[in-house]
Amino acid sequence: MNRLHYSQASSRREFNGAALVDEQGREIPITEAMILRACRELEQAWHYPTPARKAG
Repeated sequence: MNRLHYSQASSRREFNGAALVDEQGREIPITEAMILRACRELEQAWHYPTPARKAG
């Protein structure tokens, strides 16, 4: 299961951001394209509620 991981800059590389950590422990930096894709998928999956009907 992937989880969000906030990486700190280390002596071996400069990375200040968020990353997914895969099952082997590898960090996959989260890119703007990944976020935009996720937002599009959520928007397409969203079902807007129907307006409530007024009694009377």
